[in-house]
Amino acid sequence: MSAPRLHIGDRNYSSWSMRPWLALRHGGIAFDEVMHALPELGGKPVFGAISPNARVPALDLGEGVVIAESLAICEWAAEQQPTLWPRESNTRALARAAAAIMHSGFPNLRNDAPMNIRRRTDAGRLTADGLADAEKVDALWRGWMARSGGPFLFGQWSVADAMYAPVVTRFVTYAIPRSPEAQGYLDRMWAEPHFAAWVDSAEAETRKLPRSDEA
Repeated sequence: MSAPRLHIGDRNYSSWSMRPWLALRHGGIAFDEVMHALPELGGKPVFGAISPNARVPALDLGEGVVIAESLAICEWAAEQQPTLWPRESNTRALARAAAAIMHSGFPNLRNDAPMNIRRRTDAGRLTADGLADAEKVDALWRGWMARSGGPFLFGQWSVADAMYAPVVTRFVTYAIPRSPEAQGYLDRMWAEPHFAAWVDSAEAETRKLPRSDEA
């Protein structure tokens, strides 16, 4: 049986691609990777031949089975490697809720601060609502780590950390104000080998999307 194929977008810009890529890597799950250039930010989905929602990421398992959506791919990975979720049931439930909160939340932060790992600027472009989203993320991180004791959100690294990884990059790209606890989390995430490998590859990319790189 051939390895699953993970279709992803540009590493520098594709926040949704980063999440399942990290989960698969942390789970030790072999997969082939297919890179696609994302449309200009705000462009319509163009990957209808790859995925049922015409977006990347998408995980092709063969035999006509394609998993769309980052969180669904992460859940598939956790079925192959259960250590991707916390072992204790209450903590696991909280981690799943945290992942779902990220999947559906913080629209103002997403809009104000698109993922751009290479860029370094300041938080001046963020609206009051975007900054409020960032403050909420910081508060959630603090609460989860206070309960778990760290080093990651729910103790050992989990799918929840994969879901928040692109937000970690946003805090750095846009110099978003954060608490000392959040800074410690950023430092630990940035030093994590799989996260660092994604960042290194993103920084090596040369393609530019003007709405992200110049706005």
